[in-house]
Amino acid sequence: MSFELTQDNHFQFGRLEDDQNTFVVTCGSVTRPIATCFDEAVLAAQDIYKKNRTLPIKLLMSGGVDSECMAQAFLAAHVPFTVVFMRFKDNLNAFDIFSNVQFCEEKNISYEYIDLDVVDFFESGKYKAIAEKYECQSPQIATHLWLLEQVQGLPVLGGNPIAPIWKGDRWFYIGLPGELHSTYFKFFLINERPGIPWFFLYSPELIASFFLLPCMSDFVNKKVLSEADYSYQKKCAAYNEGGFSITPRQNKFTGFELLRQHYDQLDNKTYGQAFDIRFRAPLEEMFIFPETYLQFVPKNYFPENIKVE
Repeated sequence: MSFELTQDNHFQFGRLEDDQNTFVVTCGSVTRPIATCFDEAVLAAQDIYKKNRTLPIKLLMSGGVDSECMAQAFLAAHVPFTVVFMRFKDNLNAFDIFSNVQFCEEKNISYEYIDLDVVDFFESGKYKAIAEKYECQSPQIATHLWLLEQVQGLPVLGGNPIAPIWKGDRWFYIGLPGELHSTYFKFFLINERPGIPWFFLYSPELIASFFLLPCMSDFVNKKVLSEADYSYQKKCAAYNEGGFSITPRQNKFTGFELLRQHYDQLDNKTYGQAFDIRFRAPLEEMFIFPETYLQFVPKNYFPENIKVE
C-alpha cells in the first residue's frame, strides 16, 4: 500500500486466516518521548499534511467534541483545511451539527455541506448497496461511507481517543475500533485511496498520551473494571486535561434521533426500535459479527511505574 491510513500504518485489523470467528486489532509501539495530548495531535496534523501535500485536507465534522478537538489540532498545526458537514434533508440532523458549525464560524474556518435525503437513502435501499460494498453492519455508518464517496481530496475523520480498563483477567481498550468501526479503514483500502479514518489513532504516541493523563490514572491502575465507568463526561475531561478546550454538549446526539422518531411513529414502536428492525437487522443478518475480539496494545503505552500483565 503506497499511502498511510495511520502513521506508518501502525494500526492493523482483520479476522484471523485460520479462525474467521476471531477479529484482531493491533497498534504499533511508541518510539519516542510522548508529548501532551494536544501537542501529539498537532504533530499528527502536521505529519498528515506533510505526507499528502497534493491533496486538499477535508475534515469531516459530525457535531461532537471529537470533531472539534480534531479541528483545534489542525488549526494549531497551521495547515490548510476545509470542513465538510453531511446535512440531512428537512434539517433532520441540524441540532447535531449546530455546535461544530458555530465553532467553524467563530474560528473563520471554511466549511461546506454535502446534502443527503436520508429517508430516501434508507427506503430506496441505497444504504444496503453501500453496506454490502463495505460489509458494514450499521445503517448509520453506511451514511458516513456514502459521504466519504462524495468527498474529494483527503478525508479525515476524528474517531475518538481510547481508554484502558482491566476487564476480567486482561486489558480491554474502550473505543478501540472492532470489526464494525474498522469499516472506515476498509473504505479506503477497497477504494485504494488515501485518507485518515481515525485521527485519534494516527500515531502510537497520540494514543498513549491519553493514558498518561491524571484523570486516566484509575483506569491505568486497574481501579476501573467496567466500561460503564468511562462516561462521556470523562472523555470530555480527558480532552480538557490533555490541552484541548471543549465544553461538553448539554445533550449528546448522534444525528439520527429525529429519523428514529419518524419510524417509531410509523410503526408504533419506541426508543428507535422501528429503525433497527427495518434497517439494522438485515445488515447484521448478512454480516455476522465474529465471536471473539482481541486487542493488542504495546506495554510502552503505559507509564513506566505501571506493571502491565
